[in-house]
Amino acid sequence: MELSDFAEAIPMKLDYILFDACLMGGIEVAYELRGKCRTLGFSQAEVLAEGFDYKTLTQHLLLKETADPMGVCKDYFSQYDIQSGIYRSATISMVDCDKLEPVAEVCREIFSAHRAGLETITPSNVQRFYRSGKHWFYDLESIVREAGATEEEITRLQNALDECVLYKGHTPEFMSEFRIDIFSGFSMYLPVHGSPELNKFYKTLKWNQATGLVE
Repeated sequence: MELSDFAEAIPMKLDYILFDACLMGGIEVAYELRGKCRTLGFSQAEVLAEGFDYKTLTQHLLLKETADPMGVCKDYFSQYDIQSGIYRSATISMVDCDKLEPVAEVCREIFSAHRAGLETITPSNVQRFYRSGKHWFYDLESIVREAGATEEEITRLQNALDECVLYKGHTPEFMSEFRIDIFSGFSMYLPVHGSPELNKFYKTLKWNQATGLVE
């Protein structure tokens, strides 16, 4: 199901959406759904087989006067962060979809100012969230840094992200395959490591229409 179709199928604005699914934690996902939910919880990397902590999930969402989706995200992270070896692998963030527009505004300016840098990024220098060659999921802030954004631009982005990202957590590494040294709370597509076909589709996404990442 295409992301735009999923958004179109939601008939009202929801209080929250939680994705217990791999690789959903993209800025593209959040921006596409910003009019359909107030808060969004998702993982930038894969989600191990056990998924969310369903022993406590209903307590957070159904047994309180006000639902606490952030509690679900925190429990998800905690259950993996206490593990060892490859089982200590998790990424998660909860974002305020009503605060996404300032992030888009900053990114639009940075993408425009550093077009050449975006087109010459070395993918191996960017924080990744994928395994098995699925090279479409990189950290948003890491991409901006590698594109050559100034410290002032990075500070503006971080300030916008601080307002938008309500909670985030990550383990030091993932499945012993890559370290996580920078974590903005959003993944993003990296055009220089994509494909012409994916770039063409990417232009249909609201995030790209707002920021012009792919021209």
